[in-house]
Amino acid sequence: MIIKVSAILLTLLTVSALVRWAYRQAFYENSEFRLNRFVVQTDGVLSEADVADAARVELGMNLMTIDLKSVRERLAELPMVTSVEVNRELPDRLEVKIEERVPLAWLSCPPHGVRPRNTARGFLIDEQGEVFRCQKLLKRFLDLPVIETYHLPKPSEGAQMNSDEVKEAIRLVKESNQMFANDGLEVAEVRIRNAYSLTCRYNTQMEVTFGLKELDRGLQDLRWIVTHAHSAGQQLATVNVMPSRNIPVTFYTPSAIQATPFQGVPGTLRALPSAAVGIDPNEARLQRQLRSILNGG
Repeated sequence: MIIKVSAILLTLLTVSALVRWAYRQAFYENSEFRLNRFVVQTDGVLSEADVADAARVELGMNLMTIDLKSVRERLAELPMVTSVEVNRELPDRLEVKIEERVPLAWLSCPPHGVRPRNTARGFLIDEQGEVFRCQKLLKRFLDLPVIETYHLPKPSEGAQMNSDEVKEAIRLVKESNQMFANDGLEVAEVRIRNAYSLTCRYNTQMEVTFGLKELDRGLQDLRWIVTHAHSAGQQLATVNVMPSRNIPVTFYTPSAIQATPFQGVPGTLRALPSAAVGIDPNEARLQRQLRSILNGG
């Protein structure tokens, strides 16, 4: 009886070993399942080589030995990655789909040596306030605006910006670019100098000062001022929308390259000609409307 039981157990163990051997030969030792096609789909700057290096995957590996969960976790650790999907397709294909963070602006912090448009010392920042390194200095990244602040903890890869001033600067870049998209007016730089205001320079060299606590009202006032100044044929140089009345404004003069400030009581428009010099009645009306807005009338 013991001999029969032993024979049965030996037979089962032999069969089990043969099954494991056959399975290993069929999948793990089979050259047909070697990784020959590594496909990367991404909406950002990561290349196939970047992804392969981060995932620790290389061509020629046995596809069945690649731990998809580990690959997914390694790629998800990259600060510029928001989501990742990894799929194995027999016999020889591994597909990786990556969604990367969309940078909104460069972060600049001179006290910490953080410089814009610099892969070694630069950080990009997205709409959610998360900072991450620039892997490649693409042209579309060079054209991004800069948010500059002097009062910030030293940023690190994947850090979240919790500063209220930085959050409002991000909102200013996003909402201003949306509001003035049809005017070709884009934010070039937002400077944070104190806890109550933001100074914004646009691609036209116009410089606008916003109150940190009244950003929405300031943007609406700027919308009216830009519309009426353009209609009157005036190019704005500086605007201070911190006050809700008597908004200070200067204009570029036709003969000057730099902005020429006009002295006097804030809100008086000495750059605008009066109706008495024989200008078109419609232009005079637009100028009166602009004066009314600037003086809170």
